[in-house]
Amino acid sequence: MKTIITSFALLVLTVTTVRAQEPTMEDNLKEAYAIMDTAKGIPSLMTASAKFDLIATKYQDQWVAQYYGAYTKAIISYFEPDIAKKDLFVDEADAYLDKIVVLGTENDHVFVLKALVANARMAVDGEHRWQEYGPIFEENLKKAKELNENNPHIYYLKAVSVFYTPKMFGGGAKKAKPYFEKAKEKYALMTERTVMVPYWGEPQNEDYLKQVNAD
Repeated sequence: MKTIITSFALLVLTVTTVRAQEPTMEDNLKEAYAIMDTAKGIPSLMTASAKFDLIATKYQDQWVAQYYGAYTKAIISYFEPDIAKKDLFVDEADAYLDKIVVLGTENDHVFVLKALVANARMAVDGEHRWQEYGPIFEENLKKAKELNENNPHIYYLKAVSVFYTPKMFGGGAKKAKPYFEKAKEKYALMTERTVMVPYWGEPQNEDYLKQVNAD
């Protein structure tokens, strides 16, 4: 009997230890984010996206898991050369956004994400879509700013949008520069740099600043 009790105790201890060592959602997100953050093209982005998909499926009640699912799909759409596939990736991003809406999460990060996805949709065919998706992009950045004017992604996305807008329509490097500078200021204010609080774009913002300063 003593042997049975001892064996049972060891089994419980082993199971408890295994459970304690199971990676958390944050651990999983960090792993996927590291792949995405160092991605050089579509293959590595797809690898990260697949991991984020698994995390989003496992943690369906966590908005941040759905966030990264949408974010990576939107980013991939910018790199994808096939027009039809671009829209498919944005469709997947929209599906994740729908899940976030169902969860009832409407913070500044989510509104920024909505703006990013709208811009990704517009980028597929800017000539014919800017009138529909341009206002959606601007409206969501406005809502994000109302909730948290210190979110650097607001200014970074606006800067990139202005940068790629033709000069004849009020865009270009010179007009975008103040937004890149504002984003830089806001990035410097971010003290909590964790995967659980969406954080991206700072290196790219620096690259754009070098470019606009050189013009």
